[in-house]
Amino acid sequence: MARWRREIGFRVQMASGRTIMLSSESAHRDFRTYYPRAGNDVCVVRFATQPPAAFLNTDPSEVIATYGLPESYFYLPNQFYRHKNHQLVVDALTILKERGANVVVCASGSTEDRREPGYYEQVNAQVRERGLDAHFRHVGTIPLSHVYALLRASTALINPSRFEGWSTTVEEAKSFGVPMILSDLDVHKEQTDGAARYFGVNDPVALADHLMQVSQQARGLVVRNVVPHQDDSVRAFAASFAATMRRAAGQEISEPVAR
Repeated sequence: MARWRREIGFRVQMASGRTIMLSSESAHRDFRTYYPRAGNDVCVVRFATQPPAAFLNTDPSEVIATYGLPESYFYLPNQFYRHKNHQLVVDALTILKERGANVVVCASGSTEDRREPGYYEQVNAQVRERGLDAHFRHVGTIPLSHVYALLRASTALINPSRFEGWSTTVEEAKSFGVPMILSDLDVHKEQTDGAARYFGVNDPVALADHLMQVSQQARGLVVRNVVPHQDDSVRAFAASFAATMRRAAGQEISEPVAR
């Protein structure tokens, strides 16, 4: 039902002739595929994030200690929705355990999904049954300052999602220069310009290989700060957004007024 409500709302927007703003070329391709007859003006505006300074004052070492994490861990800050694909991470950790590798993934985010109650419990049951409690650590919904602290000090960000828009977690990892291990979605590759490790959404072996290789290269605790060029990225996003608004407003003004 929610899907159809969104679909109807989107079709109403298209029928009104409004400018459509999308967050990626990947979404633009999907738009043209599913709505080939749409004559709307379409603009792609890729957002960039600017981590607020107030949230960067928390000491990552203290946050790591608070959650009982080792110095080397991978961070997975996704809500527990099925399409976020946590099960693949559990499968990869199972493979690594069989290899004798001690890899830890820290997950954070809400466990509630009204569309599929009990999904978190299903995943957590797999963690317990496979003896992965020490390897898959879920810390729940945590303060944003803790999210940034765990991200900045992580060995790498993981995003195994089966579907994404322009991912906020990926954008935040980019803002700190955090290495990334991502599902091989077109939008992930577009967002990172190919500068990440990728794996298939149904390929736990490939993910396990990436986790093992990156963990072997890790050299203790590294806390990253905002990358020097991040202000440029944010300014480019702001300029693109403003240009799209002017373009949309100009088209609206130029249309004849119905009398």
